[in-house]
Parts: sequence; C-alpha cells; structure tokens
Amino acid sequence: MTHPSFNKTKPRILVSGHLPPPMGGIATYYQSLLSSSLPQQVDLDFVETSSQKRTGAESGTFSFSNLISAINDCVRFTRAVIKHHPQLTHIATTLELSFVKHSVCVLIARLFRSRVLLHPHCGFPALYTDQTRWWQWFIRQVIRLTNGVVVLSNEWNQLNSVVPGCPVYYLPNAIDLSAYRNLGSGRIAEAKNPPQLKVLYLGYMGKSKGSFDLLEAARGTMSKNIPVIFDLVGEDVSPGEVEQIKQQIDQTGLGNVVTLHPTASNTKKIDFFREADIFIYPSYSEGMPIAVIEAMACGLPIIATRVGGLPDLVRDGNNGILVDAGRPDQLESALESLILNPELRLSMQVNSYQHAFDEYEIEKHVKRLVDIYGKTLAIA
Repeated sequence: MTHPSFNKTKPRILVSGHLPPPMGGIATYYQSLLSSSLPQQVDLDFVETSSQKRTGAESGTFSFSNLISAINDCVRFTRAVIKHHPQLTHIATTLELSFVKHSVCVLIARLFRSRVLLHPHCGFPALYTDQTRWWQWFIRQVIRLTNGVVVLSNEWNQLNSVVPGCPVYYLPNAIDLSAYRNLGSGRIAEAKNPPQLKVLYLGYMGKSKGSFDLLEAARGTMSKNIPVIFDLVGEDVSPGEVEQIKQQIDQTGLGNVVTLHPTASNTKKIDFFREADIFIYPSYSEGMPIAVIEAMACGLPIIATRVGGLPDLVRDGNNGILVDAGRPDQLESALESLILNPELRLSMQVNSYQHAFDEYEIEKHVKRLVDIYGKTLAIA
C-alpha cells in the first residue's frame, strides 16, 4: 500500500507491519496508523510482513509453512525497500519466529543504507528476560544494528542497561477511538446499575492469557451467588486451548455463568462492549493490549494483571484494579469489589473514558511518532 507524497521534502518512511485479517491488536494499530494523518506528514510506504492467511494461534511459531511464509515476507520487504528507498524503516516485531524474520528485515534495511526503528509489540520479559542466554545475545546484536527501539511500556526501561547507548522511545499504543466515543459518553451519562452485571474478556484465550484463572474466579463468584455473568470472546493462543476451556466450564458447572464466543470485530465487537459492565484482562505477559484501550474508551472499569503495559493503562484504584498474574483469588476479590460497590464502579467508568481519550487517541500518537522519526533522522 503506497501513500504518494507531492512534497518531495517529506522524509521517506517505510513502515513494516501487519494489517487484518486476522484482526488482532497489532493489525488494529497499523490499520489506525495508516488511516491517520501520518501519510500526509511523511512520504509513507507500508509493507505487510505477516501472512494474512494464518490464524492468531499459528502466528510466531516455528513450522515449515510459517518458515515459507517468513521467506516470502522478507522477499516482499526487500522489494519495498528497493522501490521506496526509505531514509527510515519502521519495523514491527513480536516473539519467536517473528523476531527472527524481522531481524533479517533490519539487516536488509541497513544494507540499503536506511536508518531503522524496531518496534516490539510484546512485553520485555517475554522477548528478553525469560529467554536463554543465546537468545538474549542474539536480541542484543539485532538491537545494536538499529537506530533506536520504540517501546510500548515503562517496563522496557530495562533495555538501557541491556544495550547501553541505544535510543529508547516510549510510545504507548493508540488507535482511532472515534467509534467508541458516543458509547463511552452515553454509558457515563446513563450511570446504570443493573441487577446482574456482565463481565467481558476480549482477546486470545488460553493459559498464558489467564483464561483458566478467570474461570476459577467465576466459580468463586458463582458459589457466593454474586449476580454476574461472563462473556469470553476470542480464539486460541495455541491450538486446542479453547476446547480445554470448554471442558473446564462443563466440568465445573459454569455453563449458566460463562459463555464463549468466537472472535468479534467491527459492530459485533462494539456490541459486546456496549453490553458489558466490567472489562477483565488476566494475562501473564503483555505488550499494551489494544482491547483494554478500546474498553477504556467505552467507559468500562478494568480488572487486569500487573504485567507489561497494563500498569501504564490501568491506574490502580482510579480506572480499574490491578492484580498479580496467576492469582484467581485476587481476580475474584476485585470482581466482588466492583460488583458490590456501584459508586466505585461508576467513578472508574468516568476515569477510564477520560484516560483513554487523553492518552491513547491516534492523532496524539502520530504527533509523537513523527517527532521520533525526526529525532532518528537527525542522529549523526
């Protein structure tokens, strides 16, 4: 997708990322970025470096088909570099095969004399701290090839000690929030307190996302006759995990309390946000989840774990409650607090809405990103 510029003094930027399908957080981010004012501010070209044929569960894992896709992605990237001849290449990446593939893209961009910004859409521990020493060494070498790293959350401050001298630019995720503005403001104006509340989870599902902890917390609220039901919306992190979640729901008698739904997007996703009263995100490892930003813009109080960029999004006691990962008892306690305290819940609705539009709206993000591009191009 090429965005021609009539002003040849604009810097030539190549952005490497992912667009839907599948519609995940990263795809939503880059879709919002390309629909923003960024293409008018720079001479922008975009290249897809993630197969749109894979499901979320297949992405990033090592397999023969993914290896072939990765090679094709690198070829496509090389052609884009040759065609656009960018002064700066902005490369998105995540974990495992994605990082290996995009390390090749970093090398290609540098060989063609482009400056490079690496943009990891994941948590620092998952990419580096929790890995083997060999993998850590490899990551350090790749980062040293770049001209800077764009990071999602404050936990990435550790990168300064890992790769001294590497410019680190803090840039939280953002998207176009216009579709959620009326929903959020309407929720706040209505200030409803229904007799039975609905808790929403939206994203990938599986052990690493805290899905089984959420089921344990739901069982606790059910045993106390707390008036709440749960909607879990999404697909597997790894193949077969949704089936395991279904089995646990059946085995624990949660069928009347917990409902599983397939991945939702566009109006269907907005309908889930509209019907919800609380948004929950009990993940074990994160970058900065777009779904939480969307939920905040919809005026929902958030219950989330203290991992990745979630503490940047959720101000504990202000627009939500933070708990430790792997602690269903804390999830249950947080749910009970919000369900049984409508005044607290309603105040968090207001704070979530305001925080989302103050910090995570795409045009404010673009202004910061263009500034980062300028600083990177100005480095001698």
